[in-house]
Amino acid sequence: MSTAQRNLEKVTTGDFNAGGLLNRQQFEEFFRMVQDAPQIMDQVRFEPIDAPKAQIDRLGVGDRLLREATESTEGGLNTPNTGSIDIDTVKMELPWEVSMETVEDTIEYEGTADLLVQKFANQFGIDSEDLAFNGDTTDASGGASQDFLSINDGWIKTAKDQGTNEYDHANAAVDKSAFNNLLTSLDAKYRRDPEGLVWLTSLNTKQDYKDYLTDRSTASGDAMLMTGEEPTPYGKPIVTPVGFPDDQIMLVNPDNLVWAVQRDVTMRVTTEGKAVVRRDLYGIYNMLARTDYQVEDADGIAIANNVA
Repeated sequence: MSTAQRNLEKVTTGDFNAGGLLNRQQFEEFFRMVQDAPQIMDQVRFEPIDAPKAQIDRLGVGDRLLREATESTEGGLNTPNTGSIDIDTVKMELPWEVSMETVEDTIEYEGTADLLVQKFANQFGIDSEDLAFNGDTTDASGGASQDFLSINDGWIKTAKDQGTNEYDHANAAVDKSAFNNLLTSLDAKYRRDPEGLVWLTSLNTKQDYKDYLTDRSTASGDAMLMTGEEPTPYGKPIVTPVGFPDDQIMLVNPDNLVWAVQRDVTMRVTTEGKAVVRRDLYGIYNMLARTDYQVEDADGIAIANNVA
């Protein structure tokens, strides 16, 4: 039995056909599939919440707390840097038309539930990741682009608004200096867990960097050209989120990126009516959800701008 089939024991076409609110078990299963679709959403801090507005715990010790234990002397107590992150979700919708041909192409309709749930999960995951990095409520690009980008502020906008570390690459081509300058812009305390940090770039920027490396007369450059070996600048992997801007690079621990989703996810469905009949549709679905993007600690993020 496939993962999708196991998930569909809890989330089925029947759930969608009836419409209404997904229960908690259905919510958890659905969002496991959502997180599998994009590149980074399964690594960030995912926070299901029970109300449109909430506060979640912030815990960033940061300071050096280890002390020598001296006999017969009472040590001082360390106070962690605790606080909270304010979550203010934004309501969004994912409308989806399912054609009759799509349903008829499944074997005796047995795959309909699998197909519908996967389509919703994949699209919601991909769009959520795109918005997570490109979202800007002040966007004025116009048309459908503005309608999408202005839904909510994403992690790049939020981090910059909170004074994150920024580096200007001055419209130069991506090279090792871009990664080195980002790395050294982070305070040493954020580099003590080097395995937790990842580079986030667009697919184009990653390809340009690979091309830069293959131009060098080195064994690693030759291996990358001949075998497709993946670059890991300073030992950290490059992840390419959906829609990540070509002119920026982010260095971050994914746990520093918070994705909050209110558990009240509603599915509405119409299987009758003029539009359904005239266009030969199986049904028109609309998923309603509330989400928000926040950062745990903007000082623990570094962003390069103007990367050519």
